[in-house]
Amino acid sequence: MGLAASLAHVARRPPAPQLPALAEIAEGFHRHELFVRASAIAFRLLFTLIPFALFILALAGALSLDSLWTQDLAPNIAPKVSPQVYDILDSTVRKVLGGRQLFWVTAGFALTLWEASAAVRAVMQALDAIYGSRKRRPLVERLLTSAWLALATGVCVIGAAASLRFGSHLVGGIAGTLARYLVAAALLWLAVGLLVRFADAAPQPLRWVSFGSALVVVGWLITWSAYGFYVTSVADLGSAFGAFAVVIVLVTFLQLSATVLLTGTLLDALVREDVARDGEAK
Repeated sequence: MGLAASLAHVARRPPAPQLPALAEIAEGFHRHELFVRASAIAFRLLFTLIPFALFILALAGALSLDSLWTQDLAPNIAPKVSPQVYDILDSTVRKVLGGRQLFWVTAGFALTLWEASAAVRAVMQALDAIYGSRKRRPLVERLLTSAWLALATGVCVIGAAASLRFGSHLVGGIAGTLARYLVAAALLWLAVGLLVRFADAAPQPLRWVSFGSALVVVGWLITWSAYGFYVTSVADLGSAFGAFAVVIVLVTFLQLSATVLLTGTLLDALVREDVARDGEAK
């Protein structure tokens, strides 16, 4: 009887969720205009990079971490750019490191948070459309939510990027590479989980947060690794065409990252709808 009851319980268990067909995914992209929304997110992220770079440099100067530029970044940049471009970069960075640090730490952080929160608000609008949320947050709530989400997810993303870029200085070899990717994956999972959970006007169930986040993290690790390989091994900043190409690739990378985020969220929503339909049919 025990075996028969177990088999009957297994038979009544709902089937595992199946990924939607490509036609259904394409229709979802068209219906929610996700490529347009991904472009808006990428545009905001691009504007975040400049004040963020100034903030990091000023903070490094305030903490007497000038070696971040002189020993780590500058030696890697110098061979890839022309002497004239390097001189401009070096003089600009040294000015930020050496003076007006308080201004750039405060103003740079404020501008970075504002632009990053604008990118999060674009994500919030996209998720509202994907999940069909009818609730609309008041303006103050939307601003506060986007601000703390931008800060929390930004810390996670920066930590993941730092793990991939600088982790080799702490642990080398195959084990070190695996550890760096595991740390980066965990931080990215947390960042995407926060967005999937709280960016939508109606907070999403926790059991679905892990599904959408896992899809996005895998996509991000692939695209980030490809972009890192391009910057370190392919990009040629020594010519005007090479520098222009790097900017185009950067914009493409940001848009691709945003598209990966929205694709993972769309797959999550479509699978959830499929499971709901199966439940109603039974």
